[in-house]
Amino acid sequence: MTVRILLALAPVAAALYALAIGQDANWDLRNYHFYNPYAFLNDRMGYDIAVSHVATYYNPLMHLPFYWAVKALPPKAVGFLLGLLPGFNIWLLYGIGREAIDLGSPSRNAWTALATALIGMVGVMNLAEVGTSYGDNILSLPVLAAVWLIVRFRMRLAAGLGAGWLAAAAGILTGLPFGLKLPFAVYAVALCAAFFGLALPWRRRFLLALIFGLGVLAGAAATGGFWMAEMWARFQNPVFPYFNHYFQSPWGTVGSYRDERFIPTSLLMWLTFPIWFNIDPMQVGEVGFRDLRFPMLYVLLLALLLKTAKSRIFRSAGSSPAPATPRMPVTGFFIIFVLVAFILWMKLFAVYRYLMVAEMLAPLAILLVLGALVHDPRRQIRAALAGFIVLLITLSPGDWGRRPWAADYFGVDPPPVAEPEKSIVLMAGHDAMAYLIPFFPPPVRFLRIQGYVTGPSAEPNRTDRLMREVIARHEGPLFVLFRVYEEWHAMTALASYGLETDPAACTRFVPRIEPQPEHLFHFCEVRRSGRP
Repeated sequence: MTVRILLALAPVAAALYALAIGQDANWDLRNYHFYNPYAFLNDRMGYDIAVSHVATYYNPLMHLPFYWAVKALPPKAVGFLLGLLPGFNIWLLYGIGREAIDLGSPSRNAWTALATALIGMVGVMNLAEVGTSYGDNILSLPVLAAVWLIVRFRMRLAAGLGAGWLAAAAGILTGLPFGLKLPFAVYAVALCAAFFGLALPWRRRFLLALIFGLGVLAGAAATGGFWMAEMWARFQNPVFPYFNHYFQSPWGTVGSYRDERFIPTSLLMWLTFPIWFNIDPMQVGEVGFRDLRFPMLYVLLLALLLKTAKSRIFRSAGSSPAPATPRMPVTGFFIIFVLVAFILWMKLFAVYRYLMVAEMLAPLAILLVLGALVHDPRRQIRAALAGFIVLLITLSPGDWGRRPWAADYFGVDPPPVAEPEKSIVLMAGHDAMAYLIPFFPPPVRFLRIQGYVTGPSAEPNRTDRLMREVIARHEGPLFVLFRVYEEWHAMTALASYGLETDPAACTRFVPRIEPQPEHLFHFCEVRRSGRP
């Protein structure tokens, strides 16, 4: 009963924690989390151009609920929901733990499952994302539900009772977040591989993995198919602008567009990455943190590898076998899942936020690997408890920026535009500014003439050429919007278009949500300079 009460209170505790630490002000929120759903609902794709850099072209479906909540609810109510929803992960983590942990006593199993779930919830990325618009710890819910489904009904999978439907359902659940956010592909591949960690005939494991994969495609199509079709129709690239070295869309540069800053660059980094990024967290993100769960799991897996190798070499005739269990063991399933997810994550992204699901399941994996190393349940629990205490003591969460709560979520008071139906605003620099657009009159058009996707170039892509044509034909008022510390970028971009600012016609402002309010936005009238 105590365990159930604690589980019931946990989501509310997460919501209250989100309120206590302040309102989210992260860069992506200001770049595209609020703008993209606004643009989708108001059909602004192609009207505004590249205003959120690469993220302009992300699937907007994921952030529609957030947009509606901000429009309809007070900021604290939005923050409460953004804490409450991730809090439900603990129910799934606990359910997975109850199915995976077998320590010989129902009470011991329940409390240990609760402990692994709680440690899973206090990972640095989950703590940093609670109350934010990132959504990784909300999209984790269907993935964890898929894990629970496989582990809960693994005996039915072994017996073939509805095995196909179970695998397909798990695949659909995993595919839904993949369709919304492409980095969740790592969990689709990892879960598909994890079927081979179940104690089943090889042919059945292969068939279940295949059915699961088809389910993933169906789930991804349900949430992301419409957007991929839209991107193909507009840009001849279903994941535009990514992988454009394959699709060769003229609307972007020929290149992958992937952010490869954090991907390991040497064999030593590859082999020691779980330890490396705890020494230097900037290897996997923009904020500092410390969380030793992956180094701990890494060391335990190395120990298990050595033990297994030694056992096979010497055949360990005198060693005591693992105790028999009436349930199919799942240690191999979780090892493969976490390991494959981690390796794919290193190869494709190495952005720590994208490791959210593996972070949540790492404590359970630690416990299970300890069980493979130490067969005595009491010693296993003591070792796990010691490890979890070390994790808690050394934990140092990241922070993407918070602001005090106020009556308005963004606090934007945009400068007036006298003729909005005739006006174009040119955006320059790399700062996140697209969240400002919904607060301007709807007829005002925004073009990002300089940023991560567009800008002055000796070989302009079709997007750049389109903006040049629009500006050349335009006869109404022109403005430029930039952050004060990016004035050089703005002036350089304007000069390449034959434009210049009117120093006497500039307005300076800064919304309340900005983490650095001392750096003002400049909104200036623009005139043609007469130079090419």
